[in-house]
Amino acid sequence: MAKQIGTTAPRVDLGIQMRELRKTAGLTIEEAAKTVSGLTYDKLRRIELGQSTFRMVGDLRKLLNAYGVGDDVDLVQSLEELYKTPASQDWTTQFRTVLTTTKTFAGIESVARAVSVYFPNVIPGQLQTEEYAHAHFTEVQPIEETTSEFINSNVALRMKRREPFLRDEEPRKLWAILGESALRHPIGGASVMRGQYDEILRMAALPNITIQVLLTDAPVKRLWSNFMILDLGGDRPTTVQVDTGLGSAVSMSDRPATVARFTRWFNTMIASAQPPEETPAFVETLKREKT
Repeated sequence: MAKQIGTTAPRVDLGIQMRELRKTAGLTIEEAAKTVSGLTYDKLRRIELGQSTFRMVGDLRKLLNAYGVGDDVDLVQSLEELYKTPASQDWTTQFRTVLTTTKTFAGIESVARAVSVYFPNVIPGQLQTEEYAHAHFTEVQPIEETTSEFINSNVALRMKRREPFLRDEEPRKLWAILGESALRHPIGGASVMRGQYDEILRMAALPNITIQVLLTDAPVKRLWSNFMILDLGGDRPTTVQVDTGLGSAVSMSDRPATVARFTRWFNTMIASAQPPEETPAFVETLKREKT
């Protein structure tokens, strides 16, 4: 299992495991929900996404019986422990004003062993400096009507999410493809951008991180939305997240067809982007333009 940031969001881990057990049992969400009184399709869907939990431990046990694993004492005990873990032990709860969908994504990302990201118009959070992240949220504050507390909390979460990529022991792998416009778009002024360029250069030199630039005039079909592919390792399903770049996760899916689709997109852009070894020289050129 990949190393985690503090305590993994227990509800996320419980949801992932319950989803896999349901699939193994050959049941749809609707069919599974009908096996437990008071459990609805929407409620079970939120549980599997890590956005909610069971009303009582008895409902969890009934569902495990429906999945044919109610006699697996070790499995039942481990899932009950996840269910009973206090919310205070969920590391994402400290970021109180962050959207639930964002915290759910952060919980899933925290167990990933490798992350692939494509961001055409903004630097991805995994590479952002604190100054760039703060300037990015502040730039859209009048439009999004967010509070200073919301901005500070989201920036703090973003910095926390960066830690596994920078640790010395078993760092998480990152493969990032940045659109040229993401690097050129000025956020926070020249000083902030120079600091951001320095951080990209520093991270590009790390053995666990690969950064490519997709030039604006590169002859390739491309998506215009940010997306990430999370390799969760072990028995956990690879998950795709698509978002707006404003800190709110729009959708997450672990459906094989969806994962395969975005993997094809990512591989296509790998082949069309500049080779990773050319990234430092390109970023250095941009940095000189800001002096």
